[in-house]
Amino acid sequence: MNDNEQTIALRIKELEGSAQKARLEAMQVAATLLTTENAALAGARANADRSGDVATLQARYDMLVRLADDAQVAIDRLQAERHEVKYYR
Repeated sequence: MNDNEQTIALRIKELEGSAQKARLEAMQVAATLLTTENAALAGARANADRSGDVATLQARYDMLVRLADDAQVAIDRLQAERHEVKYYR
């Protein structure tokens, strides 16, 4: 494996770690979001308007999903580049 392949492999590993962290946090935020919305639907509000909390959680979830998707696109691109370097150059 040459230096370029090692660099690409290292970058892929870093991106996979970042994507995994984003996906895990997104699942945690989704669980919190569902719990919050279910509590609101069940009428368990304690005289507080939680619409701001829900909007904040939804925005965080959307950002994390976008982050994970962008990381996956970069991973796919780097894997294609690694394949090209390994077999065609």
